[in-house]
Amino acid sequence: MSIFIELLLSIICFILLDNNLVSCGRVNWAVEQDPSFWREQARISIEEVLKIHENTRIAKNVILFLGDGMGISTVTAGRIRKGQIKGELGEDFITEMEQFTHLGLAKTYNIDHQTPDSAATATAYLCGVKAQLGTVGLDGRAKRTNCSSSLDANVTSIIDWAQQLGNKVGIVTTARITHATPAAGYAHVPERNWEGYDSQYFGAKESEQGCLDVAHQLVLRSPPIDIMFGGGRRLFYPNTTRDFENSTLFNSRTDNQSLIDTYWRGHFIWNKTEMNKIKLGSSTPILGLFGRDHMHYETDRIINGNDEPSLSEMTIFAIEHFLKTNQNFFLLIEGGKIDHGHHETRPRYALDEYVEFDNTIGKVKQLLKEKGIFDDTLLVVTADHSHVFTFGAYS
Repeated sequence: MSIFIELLLSIICFILLDNNLVSCGRVNWAVEQDPSFWREQARISIEEVLKIHENTRIAKNVILFLGDGMGISTVTAGRIRKGQIKGELGEDFITEMEQFTHLGLAKTYNIDHQTPDSAATATAYLCGVKAQLGTVGLDGRAKRTNCSSSLDANVTSIIDWAQQLGNKVGIVTTARITHATPAAGYAHVPERNWEGYDSQYFGAKESEQGCLDVAHQLVLRSPPIDIMFGGGRRLFYPNTTRDFENSTLFNSRTDNQSLIDTYWRGHFIWNKTEMNKIKLGSSTPILGLFGRDHMHYETDRIINGNDEPSLSEMTIFAIEHFLKTNQNFFLLIEGGKIDHGHHETRPRYALDEYVEFDNTIGKVKQLLKEKGIFDDTLLVVTADHSHVFTFGAYS
């Protein structure tokens, strides 16, 4: 009977998650049934807490990790997923973000909506101002889609403040670089969908009223952001031109403007090979648009083997680049496709994006320690909102 039970447990301990089998590992029942095991775990935890010493230094660098749509249920399921990938049970696994000494919860809402979106929440944590749903880089007076209400409602962001202090600044995302989260760092629009002049959301009417699309604001920004990595190439080129990577697809702009060729004064790259050729520490701004639209899911990126960098590769490049300049820096890192996986009801994709996001945190911590600047760098991990993603047992 015992052999049958062990075999049954081994079979059950494989989880089918979106056609992907993950081993749950083997349960050591004898150990976990002994009360001394749990008391030893408690003792170890207390000893680790007692080793913590308050860091009273003033941070020279700030790295903000933003998991888009990474609510409590995603963190829990992501922890289990990552633990199971490593051959463990998952529930008792400790992720990189859970190893921070200070943990807490945040209230997320917009001034006009109980359930917020990524635009107004990005305005909140990057600009320090709560605003109306769907607005980017504006105060609460701006009304969604209303250009005239936004013209005198601009707010500055932590990107602006860091540059005023002479620091380097960067944004790394797996979403379009003009998407809601990154846009709040440098742009001001009353409609998050005004990412480009596409005549669907933004066109002649909005332009004549004095508003600019997000992509246009990006290339005109002065001073420019030192590193901007993400997707969204199509929003910078005319719809009469074809994409670099996939010549069967056209770009999106209907104003016949090629923003990169006309306005951008810096390095422009669109694949990992080009990124790796950039000289670290160069004073020239770098714009990397690695996808025609959003970048690929990490799962698909690995399977397809294309020349697109991962979130961790883009992040490590940005930090090493800044370190070569010998200047302090602010860096926003967004795991944007956690959110996309949930919106598309693809749990495996969402959770694998969480795993890559958490892996990136671990690689950054390791790099900072190797470079001797871990204690001089403030690391913050947070999310902008949650999702309708739940799991449970008995009711």
